[in-house]
Amino acid sequence: MLSYQHSFHAGNHADVLKHLTLVAVLERLNIKTKPYFYLDTHAGEGIYSLESSQALMNAEADSGVVQLSQTLQDSMNEASKSSDLIRCYLSIVDKYSEKTQYPGSPMVAASLIRQGDKAFAAELHPQAFEALKQNCRRSGVKAQHRDGFDMLNAMLPPTPNRGAVLIDPPYESKTEYQDVIDELSKAVKRWPIGIYMVWYPLLSATRIDRKSDEIVDNPKATLSEKMLSHLASLNVKSVLNVQFCNEKPSENVGMYGSGMCILNPPWQLEQDLNAIIETLQQSLVKDGNQLSKVQWLKTE
Repeated sequence: MLSYQHSFHAGNHADVLKHLTLVAVLERLNIKTKPYFYLDTHAGEGIYSLESSQALMNAEADSGVVQLSQTLQDSMNEASKSSDLIRCYLSIVDKYSEKTQYPGSPMVAASLIRQGDKAFAAELHPQAFEALKQNCRRSGVKAQHRDGFDMLNAMLPPTPNRGAVLIDPPYESKTEYQDVIDELSKAVKRWPIGIYMVWYPLLSATRIDRKSDEIVDNPKATLSEKMLSHLASLNVKSVLNVQFCNEKPSENVGMYGSGMCILNPPWQLEQDLNAIIETLQQSLVKDGNQLSKVQWLKTE
């Protein structure tokens, strides 16, 4: 789908979870000196203005990265409890916030990859790709005007043979959930040791219809959960799942949270994610819900 524009949602709670998970995975890969491969299959523009009309429409960053940053800055006691990963993430974000911008996943990765690592960002939307190409010019990430899934399976197994893939489709169409399952099924056959990170939305079961104002069923409400079940059945050694919910599901809230499903997670990623969720729970949750979690869907 080529109509989705992430600029409406840049820096929201879902971006915070996604990018903190990305930081955690890449930092684990950085522990070893050996180079690695990285691919972002749905890269977007790379950098987003938080002063654009799209970003200001719902000001989603205010209850996401802005609130997280302010909460930790306002309380020294809170900051002392936050993990090194949160501070690393915020240090990356701060470089862009000076210009009232937010970095997308390609720029977050660009801040962490090293000389010798091979990193690619795929984007099919023509306008988004032009922005991505410009934003990646002085980074170690190579922008590719190509379908991310086509690129994924064309490059597998990669050289070097260790690394990670971020898969973050917009899920505008119900078929995209099945696309993720199908493409990952092929990918793990070609590269069974790769780390695969899949972002997904958590959607309320009902919603208010914009035209009639009536409460109706949300046809996509259970598709993420069904996708997770399929991903857990793939032929990989382990599958770790993290979910952050900043609100409780209701007809007034379309996406009440989001998750990251990690196939072949690096060692000790579970404890990293638990520390992240603890901080996000304290900083961003509106209604005191306890729906956020870190869980194994499959273990060795």
